[in-house]
Amino acid sequence: MAKEQVSSILRAMQILECFMDSETEWTLKALAERLDLPTTTVFRQVSTLAGRQYLVQDPIRKSYQAGPWLVMLASSILSQSDLRRLARPELERLSDAVQETINLSILLDHDIFYLDKVETHRSVVCNTRIGSRAPAYATSCGKVILANLGEAETARFFRWMEERAKPLTQRTITDPAKLLEELETARTQGFAMDYGEIEAGLVCYGAPVYNMDGKIAAAVSISGPEYRMLEEQPFMIQELRKTAANVSRLLGYASPAPGL
Repeated sequence: MAKEQVSSILRAMQILECFMDSETEWTLKALAERLDLPTTTVFRQVSTLAGRQYLVQDPIRKSYQAGPWLVMLASSILSQSDLRRLARPELERLSDAVQETINLSILLDHDIFYLDKVETHRSVVCNTRIGSRAPAYATSCGKVILANLGEAETARFFRWMEERAKPLTQRTITDPAKLLEELETARTQGFAMDYGEIEAGLVCYGAPVYNMDGKIAAAVSISGPEYRMLEEQPFMIQELRKTAANVSRLLGYASPAPGL
């Protein structure tokens, strides 16, 4: 009985995790195919989740979307995040300085998860949203976080990438060997760049945020149209690195003294 209860919880979690992907609307058939589970099993789980308003069903299309309780739970978790709370003033300062979209991201499995965002008032914006995910290999935040992981973790990511990586634009890097070169550059220069790899015409710069143990905790990025980002690159990177260092300091990170 205990095993059945645990497996039931795991299946419910797997279903909810599908709604964390870029696809925010799922039919019963699509969920069953995605999870490789019997339709009857998925139906029971989805019906229970819908009954508790963690999911809602469109009466016309019969597809499911995140319900009010799931949204409220996610909002509550985000609002209680120390990282998000501590970083927010620095993100706002950076946005004021560069007048572009600012994102705070963490690594979640093989994706980056957008923990916070400060919008720009300029005409071209980045189409990210808090709580959404994007492939780590196609983003500046993902690259700079991967560049700071251990060899074993990076090797696991590359093995997954060989089987699952898909191009999002003509510039998306899907070759692990080429990505490794980018990671080595990011590790050396202290920031990473996404040059139209997640969205054509969009350029992003990402810098690492470290915790008190000196381990990578998150990344801060600036996103904007190619023509503005390349023209103002030195200033953008200077301000970005300053912000990432300030957030790291707020998390208790003590940067090594010069020459050490």
